[in-house]
Amino acid sequence: MQMGRGAEEMHRGADEMRREAVRLRDPAYRVEVIARNRAQGHTTTDAELIALSPRLVERAAELDRRADELAARAKRSI
Repeated sequence: MQMGRGAEEMHRGADEMRREAVRLRDPAYRVEVIARNRAQGHTTTDAELIALSPRLVERAAELDRRADELAARAKRSI
């Protein structure tokens, strides 16, 4: 049961990563992120955020793959 819930959480995390990747395509959102990071004492550039968007999509796909494996293991252990 816990492995199944863990897989669901992983899928939700992957969905959030994809949503953030979409948000990062918006120049106005990137300005907000840069300002928030600056307020916290961190330096982030527009170029870094632009480059992050496709990496988040890739990481989300990997997280989904691992979640599917975990869900399959959970089903076998019932």
